[in-house]
Amino acid sequence: MTVVGSGLPVRAVALELARRRRRVTVLETVGAAERPAGLGLVAVGPGKPYERVVQGLGRDAARAVWAAGRENLGRVRGFLEEARRDCGHRALGGFLLAADRTEAESLAESEDLLRDDGFPGEFLDHYMLETHFDVSGFTGAYWAADDAELDAAALAATVEAAARAAGAVFRPARVRGIDAGRSGAVVETEEGPTRTPWVVVASDAAASDLLPDLRPGLRPAAAHRRRFVPEGGASLPSTARTADGRLAWQAQAAGITLAATGPSVGEPGDVELDAMAARLHATPESDERWGETGEISPDGLAIAGTVPGRPIAVACGFGPFASSLVFAAARWVAEAVVEGRDPTPGPFRVGRESVAAGPV
Repeated sequence: MTVVGSGLPVRAVALELARRRRRVTVLETVGAAERPAGLGLVAVGPGKPYERVVQGLGRDAARAVWAAGRENLGRVRGFLEEARRDCGHRALGGFLLAADRTEAESLAESEDLLRDDGFPGEFLDHYMLETHFDVSGFTGAYWAADDAELDAAALAATVEAAARAAGAVFRPARVRGIDAGRSGAVVETEEGPTRTPWVVVASDAAASDLLPDLRPGLRPAAAHRRRFVPEGGASLPSTARTADGRLAWQAQAAGITLAATGPSVGEPGDVELDAMAARLHATPESDERWGETGEISPDGLAIAGTVPGRPIAVACGFGPFASSLVFAAARWVAEAVVEGRDPTPGPFRVGRESVAAGPV
């Protein structure tokens, strides 16, 4: 079987397939120096108030989205224990931060709904938030007890080593196209065609360039990233995301990595990052900026599972949060390909209605 793509997704899918005793060839489409690392957030929810997701998808589907994140978290922990590497894993929970009163009220309403559905956490009003942390201007926050964080680059390297040990073969390739019918697929590369019974497109970069069928369900993600060291003694929430889906950050030994997390809207994007960095007490001499390519779906949920009627499966649209879902998505894809039954939950399936409808 052939897995095409980049980053953590292509490695996780290759590992799942190789452990099911399939011969796996990985065609890497992005070089190591160009590979998006993303943020090492292992979050259970998609970074939106649960109440709003329930309104958009319904209670059962919203519960399935959070359950997928919990499955992913368990699979990450199981993998790290098996690999005997921690990859910087810290199970300290994560914060969803409200910028206005309406968002704060939505987070407060979400607390009871989440608890009723078995996902623990706590709502903090702005007084409680400012008592615990050196931040201001947020009207409230929800702390998700299940969230965790890790070193995304270290995790990708560890998964690759495990996939190679399981028999997966990795080679760089420039993919020109994928042609698939009911009897098999052909991946066209500059080196020549690769014939395969199944092809899986798994990427944290631009999957729609590899498979044009995905273009209606994907759009470019905001690329802006900034890393800085905060002022000495500053106590800041991490991992943290804003409830409007626009920004997120992670604090590590090298400093705070701040990322734009919404869709690319064709503007510089540094203004928002600069304003947030100031609120997080950045020291200017420590500043580093770069961009990372990626894609997200219009509804903000990853896309996974099989393409109907064709021997193609996908795991993409993660934005900068591949660690939050890719292990679960890799399991769904592997089961679909090997066992002929696609277990991907409805809110993540290829061609789902919520993609066309827009943000949930």
